[in-house]
Amino acid sequence: MADKSIKDQLLELSEKVVDLSEEMETAESANKDRTYASLAKELRMIGDEVLAIQELAKNDDLAYSQFIMGSICALLGYWSQAEEEYRKALKHWPDHIGILNELFDALVQQKKYQDAKEIIELSIKYGGETPIIMQNYAAIMVHLHQLDQAKIIMMNCIAKFPDDLESKQFLHQLEHPGITE
Repeated sequence: MADKSIKDQLLELSEKVVDLSEEMETAESANKDRTYASLAKELRMIGDEVLAIQELAKNDDLAYSQFIMGSICALLGYWSQAEEEYRKALKHWPDHIGILNELFDALVQQKKYQDAKEIIELSIKYGGETPIIMQNYAAIMVHLHQLDQAKIIMMNCIAKFPDDLESKQFLHQLEHPGITE
């Protein structure tokens, strides 16, 4: 990899992380523990490569390496480290929707709901509303004990996306807790 530019190296490693993520999800759902462990080991080795690149990277390349490292940490369940890497990347790319959404997930995993609310609001500001973003926003409001606000968010979501069945189901769950269809 030494002959390649830092950006090319990062792009290649990012592709590997995406591929491993999919393979890990498949192995986990099939209860293939050995396969999952082997994939996690491979992911850690990619993390070592990314750390080495970070020593040389600057500007966009450094931010990209931090985003990749955040993703690696998240896949391995190291949520606080993922949060740290995503926050570093956001210093360079403060309106990057992908980083904001990944940071949101890391914060939720750590039960940092107020911080997650602030991040999802930034994601909406920069990237707009989608059904899944609005569902996540409403779910955070539930965690923050703001059920009425969560319902309003979902009503607005359904008004904007009237064909989204998951949003309708989520609103129904909010309005009728404990009842499943």
